Formats: sequence, C-alpha cells, structure tokens
Amino acid sequence: MQSKLEKLLLEVSKSELIDAGDLQRAQELILHCLLEGLGILRAGLWMFDEAAAGIRCTLLIDLHHQTREEDVLLKRVDYPRYFAALDSERRIAADDARSHPATSEFTEGYLRPLGITSMMDTPIRHRGHMVGVVCCEHIGPMRQWHEDEQIFAASVADLVGRAISAKERNDYASELERLNASLEQQVQQRTASLQQTLERLQRTQQQLIDSEMMASLGSLVSGVAHEVNTPLGIAVTATSHCQHIVDVIRSELAADSAQASRLESMAKGLELVAQNVAKAVELIQNLKNTAVDQQSLTLKSFELGDYIRVVVSSISPRLNAEKVALELDTPQQLWMNSYPGALAQILTTLAGNACTHAFTDDASAAGSEPAQKRIRIAATALDCDRVELLFEDNGAGMDADTAKHIFQPFYTTRRGRGSTGLGLFICHNLATVTLKGSLQAESTPGAGSRFRLTMPVNVEA
Repeated sequence: MQSKLEKLLLEVSKSELIDAGDLQRAQELILHCLLEGLGILRAGLWMFDEAAAGIRCTLLIDLHHQTREEDVLLKRVDYPRYFAALDSERRIAADDARSHPATSEFTEGYLRPLGITSMMDTPIRHRGHMVGVVCCEHIGPMRQWHEDEQIFAASVADLVGRAISAKERNDYASELERLNASLEQQVQQRTASLQQTLERLQRTQQQLIDSEMMASLGSLVSGVAHEVNTPLGIAVTATSHCQHIVDVIRSELAADSAQASRLESMAKGLELVAQNVAKAVELIQNLKNTAVDQQSLTLKSFELGDYIRVVVSSISPRLNAEKVALELDTPQQLWMNSYPGALAQILTTLAGNACTHAFTDDASAAGSEPAQKRIRIAATALDCDRVELLFEDNGAGMDADTAKHIFQPFYTTRRGRGSTGLGLFICHNLATVTLKGSLQAESTPGAGSRFRLTMPVNVEA
C-alpha cells in the first residue's frame, strides 16, 4: 500500500470520531478519507435492509455534482446479478463498470447518466457478518483499481464496522442508563406505594385496636354503671326522705333555737350530700351512654344531606346564642343505610364542644378568638362505599399533646368548669363501634380544629 494511503488510514483509524458512537460523523470522516485517498469524486455507504430485500444508502457524497443523497433503496429483485455478487461477500472491483457482469445492470439508469465509469464495492463486516458495502465510484475515463487501493478500501470498510460497534455500545449504555433510571423510578414509586400501604395498614390496625379497646371499655363501663346505679338510687331516695324529715322537725322545733341550729347544720349537710349524689347520678348516666346500647339506635335508610340539615336545626339555637356562623356543604341525594341517631349525637357533641372549648372567654381575652366565629360541616362521597364528614371550626385549636388524648375517657381541659371528659370518648365509640367507621382529629393552636368522620354508606345490622 502506498505510504500516502497508509498515513491517511492511520490518521482516520486513530480519530476519536470512529469510537465516539456518533455514526453520522464517523461515516462523513470515512467517506472523505476514501475520496481523498482514491482520488475519486463520489463515494457512498449502503447497508442491507432485510425487510425491503435490498440495500439502502445511508450517506453518499458526490463532489462532482455537489450532491448528498440518503435513503435511496436498491432492491434485489431489480438487480439480481449485482446482489448475487454481493452474496459471495467478496469485493467487486469493476474497472469497466458498464460491462462488468456484477454492475452492468446499473448502466442505463445509473452509470451513464452520472458519468460513472468504474466502481469498487467493498463489504462492510460487523460481528463476522456482512452488513453493507462501501461503494467507490469513479467519474471520467475508466480506471484500474490497483491492489493497494483495494486493500485501502477494505481497511476503510473495516473502520465502518468499528464505528457501528461504537454506536451499538453507546446505544446499549444509553439504554442501560434509561433502564436503570426507569428501574430506580419504579423502585421509588413502589417503595412509596408500599410505604403508603404500610401507613394505611398501621392506621387501620390502630383503628381496630382503638375500636376493640373502646368496645371492651364500653362494656365494662356499662356493667359498672349498672351496678353503681342501684346504690346511688337508694342514696337519692334516702337523702330525699331525710330532707323531708328535717323539714318536719324544723317546723316542730321552731321555738327551740339551740335544736333549730343543729337541725340547720344537718339540713346543709343533707343538701350537700344531695348535690353530690345528683352529680354522681349524672356521671353514671354519661357512663351508660358510652356503652352505646345498640337497642337504643335504629338502623334505617336516610338521605345524608337532609338529615344533617335536620340535626343542624336542633343545634342552631345554641349556635345563634354563641354568635357562631354555620356553613353547610352537603351532597345531593347521598343515601345511606346506617344509624342516624349516632350521627346526630356526634354532630351535636362536636357543636357543643366547639362552643365550650373552641370559642371561649379565655380565647377572647387572650385575643385568639376570631372576629367571626365559624363552623363548617361538609359531606363528601369518597367512593361508592364510603362517605367522609368534616366538622371544622376556626376557634382556639389544640396543641399536639391535647389532641392526642381527646378521645380518652375523662380527659378534659375544663375539669373545674363542669366538663366530664366523656363527650368525645362517646363520639369515638359511636363512630367506630356503631357506624363502623373512624373519627380523627386535626388541630393547630390558633387555627381551629377539624374532625374527620369516615364511615361506610351501608352498615350491616
């Protein structure tokens, strides 16, 4: 091989473009190498297209006509002798292309119009297989393709195979990166989904534990209340009888001031006993309510929006007295088969609690009470099986520690001002045991509280 061709081939083979994976630029470099090394004006790269049963031009540079052609297809059926020669996977060196057996089929439609007299097609091999040809075409007087030129063309064709391998490596790497990124995304999505599922399971587990605890506690409280109620009833009767006797004796001893003084002392003691027994009776009645006696609640079909409006009408007097605005947002024609009495008790208790705890004199004095006290009740169908009822206020709110304990029995922040700490405990028991749902609280100090009641549309008896 001439030293000029060897030098040119070495320069091209050392170029970073060959192994960079950019096949288009590598092909440009290879064709210009052929044009310069062989002193020709036209060269092209053709790759086999099995689907079209032919070879397709991927790049062709014609310096004589100043053209660049791509995506030209030569079909096997149109040029059988040429493709038969290609099937031998040997070089086609046609000094006289118009008369050579392998290329004469191109004479009238291709060679003569373009002025091509000589052709040399060299196989491109990749992974041991012939995948295309490098076509060198001479315009002008016929020329003879010398052995060193044929070897040069074959070496350049091998560089095409190398460039194809580099592109495949790049494609594999890009695909691997894409697959890794997709896999990482899928792992993140599935991890997030599993985390959400785990959180839901943990919440459900906690709700089940709470429901079982409340149900057990309700049964225990019901039994204790029943047992205590009898002696309390006797105490009430006996106290009342003693007070009556004191009244009789007071009238009989009106003249005896010393005895009257002792009697008045006894009367005050009995009055104190009577007041505390009355408080105990009220407490026992509240305890009995926590048992959620199913016999006192009726399972029936009702339209949720209409029923909420009925309940609201019963609590409006107190809200009006407290100057609390009420906003209703209820769906149309949302029918339920559940226990409306339990729902009414929950809404009534929540409204009473808002007036007692959210909008208080303490909050007003501290400047944390809103200018317009407001309660919002909203119902939403989550799906065909569940409904969510929101009860919101814009009152004083609760800190995290208070919110954590509000459903526990006897927990209250107003112990010395008449609260027993049983209202929200009863609501939670009604929500979980009777309505077969859940009751959750969200609150921020100074930003109000939200109670979220989730329950099934149909409750089985």
